[in-house]
Amino acid sequence: MSIIVCFFLIFALFSTPAGSHDASALTVNIKQSNIEPNNANILLGDSVYWINLDSRENVTHRIVHDSDGDGLYNGSNDWDSGILLGWTPNGTCIDENGNKTLGCAVTFELYFNETSDIGTYEYVNLVYLNETLIENRTFTVTVKADIHLEAINTYCFGDDCEDKNKPVISIETSNETDRPYWLLYVSGFTGSLALLLAIKLIFFPPKVSLIETSYQEDE
Repeated sequence: MSIIVCFFLIFALFSTPAGSHDASALTVNIKQSNIEPNNANILLGDSVYWINLDSRENVTHRIVHDSDGDGLYNGSNDWDSGILLGWTPNGTCIDENGNKTLGCAVTFELYFNETSDIGTYEYVNLVYLNETLIENRTFTVTVKADIHLEAINTYCFGDDCEDKNKPVISIETSNETDRPYWLLYVSGFTGSLALLLAIKLIFFPPKVSLIETSYQEDE
């Protein structure tokens, strides 16, 4: 019993919580008259997964984002889902042999893994009828920082937060500044040893033997 108690106490001392959340995909449904949710909010490390649920005949959709504003969607930071056909329970983009049709898509997924991806993006849902553009609708995706992740080089105070033109000063630190971290490990290890000793004294108290002393009178 004492061994089990010691194990759990040591585990509690040295275990640390996870540094970030589990990545997940936010599903965005493309419908006939709207997109739900029309303002997607995710954390860094997540993805957005669009699926076309508009089953109108000869109607297709396209998700685009023009990052550089050149009117095209082929830039390195642009989004272009290509033409998305309507999803059906019987399967879409699958031929009679069960193979996926090349160039055919029903869904579109974007991953946001880099710190530079944090921000709000406006994107456009283009709606086509018989390959002719009939409507365009604007929505947003907001990517927020994971609060568990430590922000690097993002600290600011007072007026520094308002002036984006101020140079960023990088301060190199020596190994002396790292000393408190390993001291914490040393102190934690020492504390665990003291805890183990206290547990040992509780569950296994030392045996005390009585020594009888006889006195002999001088003859």
